[in-house]
Amino acid sequence: FVDFHSENLNTIFQFTIQKTDFCVTILGVRKKITKPHLPHWAAVCALALAGIIAYHNCLNNAMFWDDDDFILKNRYIKDWQYFPKFFSENLVAGGYLLSNYWRPVLLTVFAWAWHIWHTWLPGWHSLNIAFHILDGILLYFLFNRLFANRILSAIAALIFTTHPVHNEAIVYVNSLGDPLAAFFVLSSLLLFARFRQSGKPAYASRNFWFAFLLYPLAIMSKETGFVLCGLLPAMDFLLLQTNASCRTRVKNTLSAAWPFLAIAVIYVILRGTALNFSDSFNFYHEQNEFTGSIFIRVLTFFKAAAQYTGFLFFPYELRVERQMPWAHSLLEGDVLLGGLIITAMAIALFKYWKKDPLLSFAFAWFFIAIAPASNVLVPINAVIYEHFLYMPMIGITLATVNAALRLVEQKNIPRPGAAALVLILAVFCAINVRRNTDWRTAIGFYEQLVQYAPSYRVINNLGMEYANKGIHDKAEFWYKKAIAMDPANPVAYHNIAGTYRDTGRLALAEANFKKAITLNPKFIFSYRSLAELYWRLGDFAQAKKYLITLVNFDPQDQNARQALQTVDNLIKQNRGGIDGTH
Repeated sequence: FVDFHSENLNTIFQFTIQKTDFCVTILGVRKKITKPHLPHWAAVCALALAGIIAYHNCLNNAMFWDDDDFILKNRYIKDWQYFPKFFSENLVAGGYLLSNYWRPVLLTVFAWAWHIWHTWLPGWHSLNIAFHILDGILLYFLFNRLFANRILSAIAALIFTTHPVHNEAIVYVNSLGDPLAAFFVLSSLLLFARFRQSGKPAYASRNFWFAFLLYPLAIMSKETGFVLCGLLPAMDFLLLQTNASCRTRVKNTLSAAWPFLAIAVIYVILRGTALNFSDSFNFYHEQNEFTGSIFIRVLTFFKAAAQYTGFLFFPYELRVERQMPWAHSLLEGDVLLGGLIITAMAIALFKYWKKDPLLSFAFAWFFIAIAPASNVLVPINAVIYEHFLYMPMIGITLATVNAALRLVEQKNIPRPGAAALVLILAVFCAINVRRNTDWRTAIGFYEQLVQYAPSYRVINNLGMEYANKGIHDKAEFWYKKAIAMDPANPVAYHNIAGTYRDTGRLALAEANFKKAITLNPKFIFSYRSLAELYWRLGDFAQAKKYLITLVNFDPQDQNARQALQTVDNLIKQNRGGIDGTH
């Protein structure tokens, strides 16, 4: 269709190098393209392999810590008759506990898993690994749709899948909420992007409606799923309407995103009313200098941001529990550093939204995704945790990988760049494989953690694990340390009472069970233990007293009801009472 004159040949050549991913040679002139072709199946296989390599040796790790309350001792997930309670009660109500968490979809997945493999460890760990790998694959397809760059998408997804900062969210079984919520968030974003790029109106697009229906599932998997109501408008405004004016973008984004925003508003209202189990908007349940001052919370977020930067770029000395004091001055070193980092990101977000929308979107992603865990909006139960970065790090990864690829292209160093990537991924996998062993046994985990973060929770849990192994002297030692640390907490009193009971010191056991009840009249575990203790002593009248309390707490507790009936029969036969006869 064209004459082969030099000007036409040059036009054809220029068009060719813009549209292909290969190095081409025409009439001896060779042009090098910086975006090589990558089949989708290769990217998916690489992500699956990377995830398996990073976490393969955690399959037989024990379940402990919150796994007890969320799964092992949660009666709700073990019987489908409780399924309606998933949606009306807090996450650990099935373990007779109270929390701020409402995660019915997570409970449903736990119940499904329990009915398939009960306490089979590889099953539980495989579930976490599978969702994490799926998140990496979804991230790859989302970024490829947004930026039409398979290399950028694959590298960002590989770093996300292998980064050691996610180890806690994957190896710790009950942390499934993080990858599960991310699965629904990423799926919704991908479907929404397909809808917008299709050019169809929202009401006529199945992609739009599926994206919308996934939002409640994200919220009900974990509270962090709420961030979809921010990520989706940011993506739409910055990346999916690049040829429109600012006013048109705002109008179109609000027109498409308002159902998601409506769901977010309804969720907030419900968490403040019907689903407000334990002060949804203040996890401290009191007013203190942290909850009462947004200035201190912002400074503390800056302090955490400095440490988060270290976690992401220099992932060493990672661990679950950290004790980070609240910040009080901008002049504190790590507060100032974190403040500078956050300020620079915020400036770049607003400065480059037209010139470099990818960079603006990356930083917007970070700010939106970290908001629920920042403590700025809602004071939560911790100021810093590694798993808080599960979704926020996606934004930092996108910005970093994009900058690295630009450098490789400018300096024309593809081979050193590829070698550096392989080395980074190998180091990340090696760190994960090593960290997986830290979670192998409960005692080993707590003994290591107590050296760095000797909190009440860690100390008490270490005592529990020694007690479970029958090492009562060490259990008693750690329980006493926990009581000294927090004399108003009933948990360690209850636990040390169990150790006294198991070692024959029944008077001490009785006194400490009663002390736990005095501190918390709703501490149902000590009522059960006292009923069992008096049953053992033959004091059926006292046993009946505590069994009645148990039945009042939980009328569906069949074991307590049967025990109460038995005690009543014994008392009627004049074989119970304080004389101890049987």
